[in-house]
Amino acid sequence: MKIVKLDRLLIADSFAKRFFGYMFKKKPECREAILFRSCNSIHTFNMRFSIDVLFLDASNRVVKKMTDVPSGKVIPPVKGATQVVEGVSGLFKDVMESEIVTFDALLNTRKT
Repeated sequence: MKIVKLDRLLIADSFAKRFFGYMFKKKPECREAILFRSCNSIHTFNMRFSIDVLFLDASNRVVKKMTDVPSGKVIPPVKGATQVVEGVSGLFKDVMESEIVTFDALLNTRKT
């Protein structure tokens, strides 16, 4: 199991939070990620920075990892993924596909 240490884990648990994610936001200055539950695809329209993305199954196993995804992309549904985690590029550099991940965050919040 891989433990990813974060300063803040944001939970996107409404349509608006899921739709907007990091859109129009400044690059986080801390180790921050957004968790999208019940999700298996994303877009990066109107984002100001590149992101790393983990597509996880129901057991938090990494089904697919994408790094340095730029603005303006659509990532179609990933088979087997039930949730997605986004973070600034480089945040998930030590995470490998097929690993089970858990997030150790100083702060979990529902605000994005």
